[in-house]
Amino acid sequence: MNDPQYVEAARHLAQVALSRKDLDDDGRLDAIALRLMARPFREAERPIVRASLAEFAAYYETNPKDAAKLIAVGDSRPDASLTVPALAAWTMLANQLMNLDEVLNK
Repeated sequence: MNDPQYVEAARHLAQVALSRKDLDDDGRLDAIALRLMARPFREAERPIVRASLAEFAAYYETNPKDAAKLIAVGDSRPDASLTVPALAAWTMLANQLMNLDEVLNK
């Protein structure tokens, strides 16, 4: 799942979610879940996903070079209107979610 195509696909999914200015982070999380699992997150799942996003965000805020390197993976260019650390964090979250058994087996 670290293949450039998967990372790029995760970035595109993150970009779609982040471009939804009409949604808060929970709405963006559900938008990703709906695309990947055809359902929103359950209430028991939501804190786990939020915690992962917070960890990724904290990491990429303090490691901007890693964030820039991550979002540069693939042939398409990242959305320049989004902040690099936020896009990197959401990209990693999308990549993590793309690896769930529920996503891979449906």
